[in-house]
Amino acid sequence: MSTGILLHTNQLNGIEKRILTKVEALDYLDKIVPGPMVRQLEDIISWQQGVLDKENETGRKIGTRQYIYLSDFQKNTSKADAFKADPSNFYYPIKLTPQEQSNLFIDSIWFSSPVHKVGSSKELSIRLINESEEDLTNVEVKFTLDKVQRDVFVDVPAKDKTITTINYTEKTKGYKNGKITVNDKQLFWDDDYYFSYFVDQKLDILIINGEDASQTVEQIYSLEAFYTVKAIPQGSFTLDALNGVELVVLNGVNEIPSGLSENLVSFAESSGSIALFPGKKIDSQSANSFLTKIQLPALGRTIAQGTKIRKVIYEDPFFLGMFDKEKEELNLPAITQAYSVANSSSAKYLDLITMQNGQPLLMRSNNAFNAYLFASSLDQSFGNFTSESLYPAVLLRMAELSQRSGPIALTIGKDAFYPLFEKPATENPVHLKSKKVDFIPRIEKRGLISYLILNGAEAIENLPAGNYDLVDDDKQGVVSLNYNRSESSVEYASSSEIETSMKEAGIENVSSKEITQGQSLAKIDIEKPFEYWRLCVILALVFLLGEMVVLKFLK
Repeated sequence: MSTGILLHTNQLNGIEKRILTKVEALDYLDKIVPGPMVRQLEDIISWQQGVLDKENETGRKIGTRQYIYLSDFQKNTSKADAFKADPSNFYYPIKLTPQEQSNLFIDSIWFSSPVHKVGSSKELSIRLINESEEDLTNVEVKFTLDKVQRDVFVDVPAKDKTITTINYTEKTKGYKNGKITVNDKQLFWDDDYYFSYFVDQKLDILIINGEDASQTVEQIYSLEAFYTVKAIPQGSFTLDALNGVELVVLNGVNEIPSGLSENLVSFAESSGSIALFPGKKIDSQSANSFLTKIQLPALGRTIAQGTKIRKVIYEDPFFLGMFDKEKEELNLPAITQAYSVANSSSAKYLDLITMQNGQPLLMRSNNAFNAYLFASSLDQSFGNFTSESLYPAVLLRMAELSQRSGPIALTIGKDAFYPLFEKPATENPVHLKSKKVDFIPRIEKRGLISYLILNGAEAIENLPAGNYDLVDDDKQGVVSLNYNRSESSVEYASSSEIETSMKEAGIENVSSKEITQGQSLAKIDIEKPFEYWRLCVILALVFLLGEMVVLKFLK
């Protein structure tokens, strides 16, 4: 029966599967460096149990096990839902109670608009959370974007959150690296939040003109220098026409053949945007087959009753900042005919504009696709929607929201995929590079897009928070990584709560302890059950003495 120590931090890697002697364990303890990696308690216990079970299976029999856990046992990471029942082994959760239970951290950031282009006004929102019992005033928040720095001062109430905003104008194109910093005395790893994005100088739009195409579509997009527009007849379409395109507008199309449909579905699966403006005589079979594949509703017969525009869904992010004043009820004589919309269980969409008969006029997808459907025709026989001020605003917003961009930030160990919209320039591997790190991530291809896989054990262990360049031979992009904020909360489970939750999960032998008042050294008294060797030694000595006594008296 083997004895030894299985010692690990929260890395849970191959090195930490080794059974150590006491001397090796003490040496390993000296090398442990605190870090911001987040692990659930149930994952740690399951990992330990699995490693020791495997040791037993491979022939190295292990006796009674004693599990020791040193932690502050934050409630966010100490759930016992998935504990494996263990009635025979012994568990010792030792709670390290912090002297000061407070923390101020940056929870998240976001832009009010996803559009990144030169000359655009940017509004960056920053959410701060105060976990302490005291109000914090004039907290300094430092904003850095490339070489530009700005400071703002905010108040954050006790046990509450505050959102502050920073406004600026995008002056140059290219890759942007940013960082938000807050000064705090506790848990320094969550005081920084890194972000990055790309400012483009153009956006490519492909217009596929059907037999009922409206010239106004191309005219509107051509007025904006930011948009590079290419218009082709439907019969001239080839797959090469989609290269570099971010938005495809089906303009006055009545039929969508299977070949075109397959290419457009692959385009949509690769984060391309699609807008369908049907012709006057839509072929329901081919068009609805395509709409079903991108999870938009089917179009039915034409209707002429109650087709006036009644409502714009202003609260949808699509219309954010588009109107100075919102009107609850509209009565625009824009639409005289429209196609009825037949909903289905596979359709996942949101209404953007509705008609008086309750039917939607403009819809957008509400899933992985970025697609739009206009339930009428732009032909004059269907109304004068093209003469309304709402029409160019809708077209331009579709284009703005079609800009392909990766996430402005990823959470280490939580967010897995970062898209590479363009094929790498060479066959060389893509590197994630910073001043201190050079890491080659795994790449997985899905549809027309390749993704960096950043949630594996190797990535978690080797990538600290920060801004990274994506490089093969040339710079291909930027990626920002941040530590998980799960352990930023200072709400802790008590010793009794820890013990109770483990026992309720089927772990019967639990003895919890607590270290308080900032003790730098604490004696951990651990029971040593079933130590038969001590009993054998004692009995051997007793028998030896007994034999000596018997021999002496017999003489």
